[in-house]
Amino acid sequence: MKAAWTIATREFSSNLRTSLAWTLLGLFTLMSGWIFFNLLVTYADNIQAIPPEMHGQVSFLEEVVLRLYANIHFLSLFFVPPLTMRLLAEEKRQGTIDLLWAAPLTDTSIIVGKFLGAWFTMLLLFLPTIMFPIVLFWAGIPDYAVIAGCYLGLALTSACYVAVGLFASALTENQVVAALTAFVFIMISWLAGWASQTVGNFWTAEVINYLSVSGHFEPLVKGELSTSDLMYFLSFTTLSLLAAVKALQSRNW
Repeated sequence: MKAAWTIATREFSSNLRTSLAWTLLGLFTLMSGWIFFNLLVTYADNIQAIPPEMHGQVSFLEEVVLRLYANIHFLSLFFVPPLTMRLLAEEKRQGTIDLLWAAPLTDTSIIVGKFLGAWFTMLLLFLPTIMFPIVLFWAGIPDYAVIAGCYLGLALTSACYVAVGLFASALTENQVVAALTAFVFIMISWLAGWASQTVGNFWTAEVINYLSVSGHFEPLVKGELSTSDLMYFLSFTTLSLLAAVKALQSRNW
């Protein structure tokens, strides 16, 4: 575990010294801020357009808070691939991965370290969004359970996506191919929830929805925490990391 932590801190520090990480941070903050502002304006316009006696029928929680974090979740789908594409693909292309293999490190510690470093960087992208609940609390609209569930959901889903991105990076030496592969894998895991709604068979739809990341994210943003959802995220991340370890070990085949 010590070796994995050393790799993680090195990876995280390395990310902070690159223009890519700061560019992604700036874009993510700008786009999420625009989403938040747009939702607030839309909510205000809707309130003004209906009679005062109907104001209670328009839920601020559903129209602003839940939509905000659902959009931030969707936004993160596009930011994980460029963040994870270089994790192993670039190491392979430059030949620096041989240094890792020559060191007294296991493939598992390399994968876990790379994963943690990229995940910490992804969590850094979410950090500026803390200003949104601060604004909401200041405006007298506190809902601590929902806000906590939203950020827990973002942390867990991003762990799944980063693990998938790492697996994609372990499959190739080309960063662009790694990014595209990661994006396809991530979109499949996200779109499964939508696909389940088009399936006629109830049990088949339930199975597909359970396999979907978005299907487990939605209860969390509503403040509904369940062991089933936590086990799903843990299993998804673990299986993706195991696949990345196997892909890394393929050099011996």
